Amino acid sequence: MEFQEYIERLKDSFISDNHTDEIKKAKQEFIAIGGELGNEVDSYEDILDIFFDWYIFDRPRIAERVTPLIAFLKNTELSEEEEQVYSSFVKNIHSIFVIKKSSSSIKVLDMFTKNKYMVDDAPLALVERGDVVEARLLPYKGGYRFSGAFCFYPNNIYPMIKAKAKQARKEGIENFTELIQKFRKLKTVWGRCSNIDIKKVYALMEEGLIA
Repeated sequence: MEFQEYIERLKDSFISDNHTDEIKKAKQEFIAIGGELGNEVDSYEDILDIFFDWYIFDRPRIAERVTPLIAFLKNTELSEEEEQVYSSFVKNIHSIFVIKKSSSSIKVLDMFTKNKYMVDDAPLALVERGDVVEARLLPYKGGYRFSGAFCFYPNNIYPMIKAKAKQARKEGIENFTELIQKFRKLKTVWGRCSNIDIKKVYALMEEGLIA
C-alpha cells in the first residue's frame, strides 16, 4: 500500500455510522478544548480534518481507553509490513511548525522542541517557506509525512507562539499539547474579534473572560 492508503484504511475503521455516538462525544470534547467546528477564519473542511486527526491519533476511545490507532493495531489482522507502518505512526509528532524550505522534500522546524525534520511528498501547493502551521508528522519508511491535517497561523500570532514556546522550554515542559490547543483557540477567538489586539485577546482568554 501507499502512504495515503494506510491513512484511509485507518480512518475508515473508525469514521462511519457504526461510530456515530463516539464521534459525537469526541466533537463535544474537541470544541471544549478550543477546536470549534466551523468559524470565520477556517473552512469547515479544514477544521474537520484537524478534528479527525486528533480523534484518530490522540483521543482515547471510551470503551477501550486507547486511541483508535492503538485499537486498530490491537484488533486488526495485519501483515508484517502493515504492522510496522502503523506501529511507526504511534511515534507521531504533533506540533506547530515553521516551514523552512520548500522543495520536493521540505524542512520544518518544531517551534517547541526546536527539532528539525525533513518531510517527504509534502503538498507544495499548500505550504510555503515561512508558513507557521499546526500539523502532525508521521514516521513512514525511514522518513516523515504530513498526516494531512493543517491549521495555518497568521503572522501576528507567530511572535506569541515563539515567546511562549521559549518560556515552556525554560520551564522544562515536555508535553506542549495544552499550548497547541490554546493557540488554536486563540486563532479561532481572534477571528471573531480581530479589531482587538491579539495579545489582549490572549490575556482575556487566560482570565476566562472570553471564550
